[in-house]
Amino acid sequence: MTSLLPRTTELLNLKKITLVTMVSLLLLLGLSTKTFAQTGGSPKKFDSGGSDASLGVARMIELKEKDVKDGNIVSSSETGAVLSTIPYDGHVLGVVARDAAIVINSSGVTEGLPVISNGQVYILVSGKDGAIKKGDMLTTSTIPGVAVKAIKSGYVLGTALEDYNDTDPQKSDKIVVELDLHYFNSKPTFPGSLSDIFKIALLPTREGPSPLFKYIIAAIVVLGSFTFGFMTFGRTAAKGVEALGRNPAAKGVIYLGIIFNVSLVSVIILSGLAVAILILRL
Repeated sequence: MTSLLPRTTELLNLKKITLVTMVSLLLLLGLSTKTFAQTGGSPKKFDSGGSDASLGVARMIELKEKDVKDGNIVSSSETGAVLSTIPYDGHVLGVVARDAAIVINSSGVTEGLPVISNGQVYILVSGKDGAIKKGDMLTTSTIPGVAVKAIKSGYVLGTALEDYNDTDPQKSDKIVVELDLHYFNSKPTFPGSLSDIFKIALLPTREGPSPLFKYIIAAIVVLGSFTFGFMTFGRTAAKGVEALGRNPAAKGVIYLGIIFNVSLVSVIILSGLAVAILILRL
C-alpha cells in the first residue's frame, strides 16, 4: 500500500498538469482568434444598414476596392482580393456580408470586410443573362461583384432561393442564395462528357488543379512516350539487323538509319518528360 501512494500522487499530478496545459492552449486559441457575434451593439463597420441578415460564418478579408456593397462577390487575384469581373470565375472567395452571424478575424486584418463563403447569404444579382427563378444556379459576371443566372457549364456560386424577374442589365438587387462554390454542368449526363471531366480538373480554382489529377496525367504521358519510343526502337533495330544480313555492303547506310531512329526515339521520350514537367507545374 505504501508503494502505491507515490504512484497515485504522480498520476494525480500528471492529470493536473495535463488539465492546466489544455486550458492554457484553449485560452491562447481564444486570444489569437477574434470572433465577433453580430448583435445590435456591434461596431459600425459591421452595420449593414438594413434588415437583410446572412446566415453564415464570415472571415475578414482586405479588399483593394473602396466602394464595396453588401452582397458583392469577391475573388482572389494576383494583386489581392477584388470584386469579381470574370464570368464563371473559379477564384471566388465569397460574398461581402457585414451582417454575418459570426465574423472570424484570425489573420489580424484591421481594414477588411467580412466575407462569407458558405451558407445562406444575400447576393447582388442582375437579370443580364435572364430572369432568375428559385432553384437556378448563379455565377459571376462582367458586372463588378454582381451575380447572374448560370446558362452554361462552369463555376457557380450556388442556388437562388427566391426569384428576380427584372431583366434590365443596368439594375441589380439582393436575393437570398444558398452559397455553395462548385463546378456546374448545365448538360448533366452520366457519367459525364470527357470535355466536362477535363474542364473540372483543369479550370483554375482557388487551389489550382488537383495534384492527384496532375500526377496521373503526367505519369500517363511519361509511360506513353517511353512505351512508344521503345516500341519504335525495337521495330527499327529488328529491321536494321535483317537488312544488314541481306546486304552487308550497305551497312554504312543501315547504321545511319539506325542512328537516326535512335535519335528520334530519344526526342520522343524527352518530349514526353518535358510535357509531364509542364503538367506538374500547372
